[in-house]
Amino acid sequence: MSKRWPTSRDRAEREILPLNLSLYHAARDYPGGGKAIAAIYGVPATTLQHRLNPNADTHKLTVDDLEYVLEASRDTRILDSLLALVPGAHWFEYDEESSECSEQQLMESVAKLSTQVGNLLTRISEHRRDGVYHEHEVAELKKLKYQLFGSIKALVVVAQQFEGEVRHG
Repeated sequence: MSKRWPTSRDRAEREILPLNLSLYHAARDYPGGGKAIAAIYGVPATTLQHRLNPNADTHKLTVDDLEYVLEASRDTRILDSLLALVPGAHWFEYDEESSECSEQQLMESVAKLSTQVGNLLTRISEHRRDGVYHEHEVAELKKLKYQLFGSIKALVVVAQQFEGEVRHG
């Protein structure tokens, strides 16, 4: 039985990718692709697509390209890639629309955190079976760890909001 070599799409789901690859995948997965993003911002579609191509050495991404793809796609892989460059930095998405915090929201945050902890422990257990951590396994565990840290921060924010609603007496 042969082992299938992981595609870049497989890697994008399991690992934190280098920034150029996360931008490429975000644009490719956006409805209409890079052409649609270029149309939104009024830039030449061919130029943007060449810059996003990870195999094109003659075209380099600019900060503007990063902004266009991130703003249009809101793809979390880009944020993961950016913050992987800064040790100890993590991000979480804060939902400003739900300024009121309920006990239900708090419980949902705890449930999400528990699921992520369980997923991380399951993957660690699976990767330890052979006694060797391979590079792709370490990359996957690192991504799960960063997601877990983001969920912890989100839980703290929700808990602090809920704290203000507690009534004594």
